[in-house]
Formats: sequence, C-alpha cells, structure tokens
Amino acid sequence: MAFTIRNLKIRDQILLVTLPPLFALLFAVGLFFYAYWSATNTERAATQTRESVIRGESFLRHNTEASMAIRAYIFSEKKNAVASYDKAMTEGRADLIALRDLESDSPQQLKFVLQIQAEFDELQKEWALPLIDRVREGEKIDIPSNLADGQDRMTIIRSQVLKLQEEDERNSEDKLLTAEKLIRRTLIVGVGLAALLGGLLVFLTGLVTRQIVMPVRLLIRAAEEVAQGDLSPLLPPPVQNEFGVLSRSFSEMTTALRREREEIASLNRFSEAVTQSTSEIEVYDLLLHSLKERFQPRQVIILQLKHSQSYLEVVASLVPLPEEVAAWPVIEERHDCKAVRTGRPMVVNDVRGESLCPSKFVLPSEGSYYCGPLIASGIIIGSVRIEAAKGLWTPERQRLLESYLNGAASALSNLRLLDRMKQQANIDVLTGLYNRRFLEDYARKIFAIAERREQPAGVIMLDLDHFKSFNDVYGHEVGDRILRQFAKTVTGAMRETNLTARYGGEEFVVILPDTSTKSCALVAERIRQAVSSMVVSSNTDKPLPQLTVSIGVASFPSNGHTLDEVIQASDRALYESKRMGRNRVTAAAVSESAAR
Repeated sequence: MAFTIRNLKIRDQILLVTLPPLFALLFAVGLFFYAYWSATNTERAATQTRESVIRGESFLRHNTEASMAIRAYIFSEKKNAVASYDKAMTEGRADLIALRDLESDSPQQLKFVLQIQAEFDELQKEWALPLIDRVREGEKIDIPSNLADGQDRMTIIRSQVLKLQEEDERNSEDKLLTAEKLIRRTLIVGVGLAALLGGLLVFLTGLVTRQIVMPVRLLIRAAEEVAQGDLSPLLPPPVQNEFGVLSRSFSEMTTALRREREEIASLNRFSEAVTQSTSEIEVYDLLLHSLKERFQPRQVIILQLKHSQSYLEVVASLVPLPEEVAAWPVIEERHDCKAVRTGRPMVVNDVRGESLCPSKFVLPSEGSYYCGPLIASGIIIGSVRIEAAKGLWTPERQRLLESYLNGAASALSNLRLLDRMKQQANIDVLTGLYNRRFLEDYARKIFAIAERREQPAGVIMLDLDHFKSFNDVYGHEVGDRILRQFAKTVTGAMRETNLTARYGGEEFVVILPDTSTKSCALVAERIRQAVSSMVVSSNTDKPLPQLTVSIGVASFPSNGHTLDEVIQASDRALYESKRMGRNRVTAAAVSESAAR
C-alpha cells in the first residue's frame, strides 16, 4: 500500500485524500434525502389516514342523515324529507369517491372502499329507493320491519367503515414505526460512517503528508549539500511521480555539475602544466595527452604556422601520419586551412554529408572532425585538427575544446615571448652577436663538458685595429657599419658549432668546442684573412682604408683550467699581436700551471 501511494502522482495522492470524504458526503446526502423522502411519505400517509378517517366519519354521518330522512318521510310523508335524503346521498357518494382516491395506493384498503360502496349502492337500490316509492304511492308498509332491515344494512356499512379506519390507523402506525427505525438507522450509519471517515481521513492525510514531505525534505537537504560543494547528495528513492521526475532532474543536474567540475579541474591542471612548460614540444605533448583523455579522438594533428614561409607544418600528432605525407607534413598555403584563414573553427559532424576543409590534408573518411585556430594575443600561430566519432561536436564540447586550445596557444605565446626576451637579453643589438653575459654562461658549460670528456676547448679574442680613429674620422654611423660587417665576416669564416660574441667595444671572442690551440690558430688566421678582404662603404667619395684585426688564441687545458684563465691567456696573446705590429694571429704560450 505504501509503495503504491509513494508511486502515485501528487494529484492522485491528493485525490486519494479528498475522494473518500467526497464519496462519504455524497452517501450522507443520499441518506439524508432518503430519510427525508421516507419522512415525507410517512407524513403523507398519516395525512391520508387522517383524511380517510374524516371522510369515513363524514360518510357515516351522511349515511345516518339519509336514514333519518327516510324515517322522517315514512312517518310524515313530507317532500322536504326526500330532498334531505337526496342531499345526504349525494354527499355520501362524494365521500366514497374521496375515500377511493385516498386509498388508491393501497389495494387492500381500496378493496374495503369498493365493498362499502357496493353495500351503499345496494342499500339505496334495494331498501331506500323502493321504500320511498312505496310510501309515495300510498302503499301500506310494515314500518318496524322495513326500518329494522335498513338498520341492519346501515350497521354492516358502519362496521365496514370502522374496519377501514382501523386498518388505516394500523398502517399509519406501521409506517411511523418504520420511519422512526429508518431515521434511527440512518443516524447510526451516518455517525459510524463519519467516525470511519474521520479515522480514514486522518490516516490517509498522515500517510500522504509523509509521502510528500519526505522527498521535499530530502531535496532541500540535497540542495543545501550541493550549495556546500557536495555533488553526491542523498536523493529521494526513485518513484513514478513528480518527485521522481524532480529527483531525476536533480540527479542529472548534479551529474552535469560533477562533470563540469571535473572538466574545470582537468582544464586547470592542463593550464597549470602548460604554464610550467619550458618548451613548445612539451606544450604539444600535454595538449595531445589532454585531448586524448577528454575527447577520445581517433587522431589529433597540431600544425604550426611558419610566418616567414607562409605554410602550416605538422609539429605533433596523436597517431603517426601516413607515409605519403610523413616526409613533407605541411599545408603549403596558409589560406588553404579555413580555420587559419577565417580565425574561426571549422566543425564537420559528418564527413560524408558536409563540406570538408579545402586543404584536403589527411582528411578522415568517416566520423567527424574539428579544426580550430591557435590564437595568442590576436595572432594566429597554428591550428589543431581533431578526428572523432560522428556527431561528437556539440556546442558544450566545442567550448571545452576551445578552452584547451586557448590555454595551449597562450602558453606557446608566452614561451615565444620568453625566448625573444632571452634573445634580447643575450644578443648585442648592434651586431646581432651574443653579448658578454651569454658568452660567459655558454663558455663555462663548454669548459665543463671539455673537462668531463677530457677534450680541448679554444678561445679566440679579436680586436679591430685603429677602430677609434675610424670613429673619430668617419663618425659613429660608419663605425657601427664596420662592426656589423665585421660580425658577419667573422661568423661566415667559422663553423656553426662555434660561437661568436661581442666582448666589449671593438673586442670580440670566439668559443670553439673540441678545438686545440693549433686548430684555433688556423681558424683565427682564416678570420684575419677574411677581415683583410672585407670592404665597408663610407657613403662618401673617399673610400675607407683597409681594415685589419689583431687576434690572440688560447685553449683549455693548455693555457688554463678555467674560463677566466683561458680568456686572460688569449687577451695577453692579443696584446702581443698588437705590440708586434697588429694584423696578425698570436697563440698564447703554454702556462706552467696548465703544463702541471
């Protein structure tokens, strides 16, 4: 019973409480009308009985008057006595007709009335009217005998009338008793029904109230728990009514909130991880892993926009690319990628029924794909294509994916900005070479590697000859041009593995990993010759004199065990070149400490 009520709809539960009282009320009203009808019938029967008695007495009185009129006519032979007889007979017949109408509902009583009427008619026909005719004709009659005969007939009629009245009174009393019993029974049934109804109403009201209040309290408590951050609250048991619908909706809401919180937590973890990344490759790996975890794609392809060449190159993919594009994994024109061209994502939920990307680069043959731009600070730096199941890209999933892409793009932009800042901090603005600070950091790493591997490392120190006089005569603009051209000449005369830095003013230093003093001297000589052939325009009719450079060479461990010792050794060799007439290469002598 409880389970059935709990599954009823709220409207039906309310009807369960209200219908029994309504039916009981209708039943009580029916009983009332039945009692009223019975009382009315009883009253009508009593009224009919009284009228019947009155009519019976009136009939007896008129019958007696008719008998007295005949008696008076016999003795006096007066005509007015006959008139009185006729009047009494007429009124007597009217009484009989009224009695017959009053007793028409009772066959037994009506039978008595008809017998009385038959006796009355027979009295008139066989006694009264013949007797009047005989007196009127002057015939001699036996008065005592005729009067006795009429009296006997009258007695029979009277007895029948009295019997009719007794029967009416007895029926009236029976009806009154029956009505009293009915009213008493109706009262008992009504009181019992009211008590039963009251108890049932209290029981059903309490039961229905519990069924309504309990889920309401549970839902209120669940709402409070959700407000406090608990997304797994205790909900009402599943039922087939409005509370069941509300409970399921609440459960779906908390499930969506849990999923959203998990997605936000996952997105926060991703954002924190990419923020702490130190390279673009690390950002790409994190993006691939996160997209695989959140969307279960078939393929993820990350493309980087090469602004100088204006093409998109694949820098990472979840699944290895097909062999036909693996050697040259690029979209040759940036405008072929619709996401890059428009700056908006391109979503295809069914590749078999929708238009595809114009680039046609490794498109899936089934399912769906999403191609979105990587935008940082309003600049497009690449795009990401994700292949997945058909119809996957709902607006909610698109928004979540865009959050991941925006986080990755922001991290990539920050890394590139950091690289530029590092370059600006380590690069000499005038010559484009590394500065002294970067040189010292780099050289210490090279010397540490050389010491660990027991390999040599060379240092070349260069100084432009008479550079101050060039500045004084031709101006600083020409001097700057000379320094820039000198930097290009030096770097062009060496291997890419060697590093050139501006040490200060017109002094430059070259670090040569895995190079001895002798080899350094060969490189230095090649640089000296290249500088001697260098031509710098003066922007005037007067050409610049030939530029030369003085060079000092030293190496680890021949000339020292630390960077400072080797730098000092090369610097001494440089000044030896200047002392001996400039435009030459001088190798530092092996130091005693290095020899030991």
